[in-house]
Amino acid sequence: MHTADLSLRVSLRKQPCVLDPTLILAHAHGPELAMRLTQVLEPWLTRSFWQIIDSSELLEQQRSFAAAPPAPESLHVRTDATALTSWIALRDRTDASSWPLRWVGDNLSESQLGNEDCLEIVERYEQLARTLEDRAGLGRSRCPAWHYGIDPILTALDTAALSATLGGALILCEIPTRDAAPWPVQALSLSGLHPLRIDDATNDSLFDTEREWVRDVLVTAGLSVLAQRLPPLAIVHVLTDLVASPQTANDSADTQADPWSSAQAWWYVL
Repeated sequence: MHTADLSLRVSLRKQPCVLDPTLILAHAHGPELAMRLTQVLEPWLTRSFWQIIDSSELLEQQRSFAAAPPAPESLHVRTDATALTSWIALRDRTDASSWPLRWVGDNLSESQLGNEDCLEIVERYEQLARTLEDRAGLGRSRCPAWHYGIDPILTALDTAALSATLGGALILCEIPTRDAAPWPVQALSLSGLHPLRIDDATNDSLFDTEREWVRDVLVTAGLSVLAQRLPPLAIVHVLTDLVASPQTANDSADTQADPWSSAQAWWYVL
C-alpha cells in the first residue's frame, strides 16, 4: 500500500471567551473550569486576574487578619485558597509558549495572544479599559484592601473592556446572588451603560440559539457536574464602535472621542 501523497488538516478557530476573575478565583473549581474550557473555547484571562495572582502573598494574609471587615461601600470577594494555589502552581510549571489560555498584558511581549500577536489588540484594549474606568468615576481606590479579597466591580470593568476589545466576545461570569446582576453588568451600569437582559420568554434573537450552544459546549467539556458546584452562571456581551487601532483613526479628534458613547451590552442567565 502506498503512502498517501496528500494530507489535509482542517482547523477551526474556537470562539473567544473572557473569564471574569471572580468566577475563577473565588471558587475552588475555578482553575479546573478554565482549563476544561480550553477543549471547546478560547478562554481569555484579564489583566486584573494576573495582578491578583502577582499579589498572592498579600492575598494569603487575608486568612490571618482579625481586623473588622471593610466598610459596606468597600465591596470585596474573598479568593479561594485552593483556587489561588492551583493558579500559582499552573503558572510556575507552564512554559510561556505552552499556555492554552490567552491574555493582554502590560505590553505586547507580556501578552499571550495566540495567532493574534499584534500591537493593535493591546492598544485597543488600553484605550477601552482606560476610558471605561473614567466613565465609572473610580473614586474607588486603585489600591484596594487586598487582604479582604477581590474588588469584583473593578475587575469586572477589566472583563468588559476585554470583551469589547475582542469584538463583543462572550463573558462567562457568575450571578453573585439571586436578585443581583452579574458583576460585569453591575460594573457597566456604574459606568452609565445599560446592559439589556435577554429574557428567554420573549427572546427572538440569536442569543437564544447561542445560549443552547454554550450549554452544549459546557456539557461537551464535561462541566455539567462541576457547574453544580458553582453559583448560577451568566453570559455577557459588550460591543463598542472601536474596532481599529487608535493610531489608524482618520483624525486625531476620533482618538479623543469616548469609544463607549454608543456601546451596547447584553446578558442572559445560562
